[in-house]
Amino acid sequence: MTSTLETPELAVIFPSCGRPERARALLERLSAQSLAPERFEVVCVDDGSEPALELPREWPFRFTLLRQENAGPGAARNRALPEVRAPLCLILNDDAVPAPDLLAGHLAAHAAARAKIAVLGTFHFDAASKESAFVDLLDRTDLLFDFSALEHGELHGWPFFWTCNISLPTEVLRASGGFDAESFPGAVLEDVELGWRLQRAGYRILFRSDLVAEHAHRYGIRAYFERAVRLGRNLVRMYRKHGDASVLRLPAGSTPGEPWLRTLQATFELAQEQFRRAQELLEQVEREHSGRPLPDALVSQLAPLVARVQAVPLARGMLAEWTGCDPQRALQEGPRPGLLTSVIVVACGEGRRLERCLEALERTREDAHPIEILVVDNGCDEEARARLAARPEVLVIRNTENLGAPAARNQALARSGGEYLVFLDDDVVVTAGWLGRLLWHAEVDPLAACIGPRTDRSAHGQALAYDGGEQTAGLEAFAAALHARERHKFRHALLLSSFCLLTRRSVVERLGGFDTRFSPWGFEDDDFTLRAALLGMHNRVAEDVFVRHAAYSSGQRAARHEQLLDQNWRKFAEKWSLPRGAKRGDYAGLEAALTRAG
Repeated sequence: MTSTLETPELAVIFPSCGRPERARALLERLSAQSLAPERFEVVCVDDGSEPALELPREWPFRFTLLRQENAGPGAARNRALPEVRAPLCLILNDDAVPAPDLLAGHLAAHAAARAKIAVLGTFHFDAASKESAFVDLLDRTDLLFDFSALEHGELHGWPFFWTCNISLPTEVLRASGGFDAESFPGAVLEDVELGWRLQRAGYRILFRSDLVAEHAHRYGIRAYFERAVRLGRNLVRMYRKHGDASVLRLPAGSTPGEPWLRTLQATFELAQEQFRRAQELLEQVEREHSGRPLPDALVSQLAPLVARVQAVPLARGMLAEWTGCDPQRALQEGPRPGLLTSVIVVACGEGRRLERCLEALERTREDAHPIEILVVDNGCDEEARARLAARPEVLVIRNTENLGAPAARNQALARSGGEYLVFLDDDVVVTAGWLGRLLWHAEVDPLAACIGPRTDRSAHGQALAYDGGEQTAGLEAFAAALHARERHKFRHALLLSSFCLLTRRSVVERLGGFDTRFSPWGFEDDDFTLRAALLGMHNRVAEDVFVRHAAYSSGQRAARHEQLLDQNWRKFAEKWSLPRGAKRGDYAGLEAALTRAG
């Protein structure tokens, strides 16, 4: 460490981790500043380099080298503050290439200021970095830093508190508590969050385009999109810390809710192919155009494309932070293996119908996705009971009388042990891969409360014309073709039918099961899935999964179900305060009901 007797006027602080050549180059450039070396000091914090940074200790200016375990740039800058003697701090990155007059310019800007300010200069990429076509694109657009929104000599707000080339009073940094390194340990948004707090203390950002420090950083395509994931995570953390919805690019004062999350989920999933193609195009451009400036027309073509597809990793980061589950894992690896799913079948009637259901469950078992089968005998005939007795692998819950589907399902819930649960009608025939595919949708979308497949007989838009015939081979071929055509496609839905309904135990526990006022049957599924949506979640139709839902075996049974539907619609309409006289299936009034309930 070199020292002078006088107190320096400006301190340059920068963190460095594993890049000794960058740190040394920056120190050498600081030695060439037009500002006299006794007027400034430099503090470098080695943020856990292995091996430790080895830098010359003798420089024309006062130099301090500190070391800490790796904790990120925010923590490193905080570590530097106690060593700073100067009244002003200039924060740089270790890959900064400062112009010779940079330090003098920052001092002059503060001397001329009449307001509480931080002074922001520029940090465009240097010529060597712009040999990369992708870096050239970043430098000429607002895809990384939006310099186009800044006016020289004007004051700007907290979103522009970028610590690549910014100065402010040392005591302001200290009084603010410095960087929140615990919430924002990485190198994204930790600076902007501090800017948010400083603006609340009355500080603004003065932009000076003549204060130049170039950026010697060859930013890779993959690194850029990985940064977008971290940005998404930290935007959510910042919102949770300060409650400012504008951080999430929502109207100030609003509250992010399920519609916003549903949009994020759709952005993440539905734009995957566009995202993949965009990355391939950028890699091609990198191969073909590196070493020379990109044509203006190509920049104009690529900039909006990158801005659009960047929304995919950004949504991923937001969802991962909000829900605690990274959807990318399930997207790439599929559902976690070994999770137990409890399949609950309420049986009331014919033995042959139930036998077909159970045979299909056994035939389609998947080693990676174990199931337990629980059948509630809710009025089975003797044939059905005999068939159940021949299946020791099935847990049978026998009722002496028909308690109705809601109560029967609740009975089975109390005896089940799965993390996931499937409610299955006894006249449903599942197809190969059905469970793994439904679980994929559940795991890639952690805010999906209930997931339902397509079928040939259902309400709520889940019905699909079926022409596969009555034989198993035809059914399986139909389901396989649908999956190949619609793989991973979905749509969000307010209501789902319970002929085959996957949900999470956590959802059932929060809801308390099915509402038994809808016994014996009818609209208990509408009510269940509607209440699930009100948990701040949403329901989802798996467009790539098909199961067969057999037609009613008799006209008498169909007529009885029509009678029950009419009866329970009145209960449903009353519970959810639908308009008086609303016809069965007229859900137009639910929007107002949801608003009241929310």
